[in-house]
Amino acid sequence: MENKAKSMLSVISFLAAIVIGFIALFIPPEGTIHSSVLWFTAQLLVFTSSLLGINISFSDLKPNISKK
Repeated sequence: MENKAKSMLSVISFLAAIVIGFIALFIPPEGTIHSSVLWFTAQLLVFTSSLLGINISFSDLKPNISKK
């Protein structure tokens, strides 16, 4: 039951992110998306990925630099 709820919530939040980003293109000024809309869309996508179990690890992205 919990897995089904997570799946449904991730689908809903993903679709909401897509719809909000698409609608923002048609709100004046047309063709420009405000940074707050981009931030909210990004937060929805991060929430979706966290529900699906996708983790972001910044330590893997940084090069391993050590002084000798």
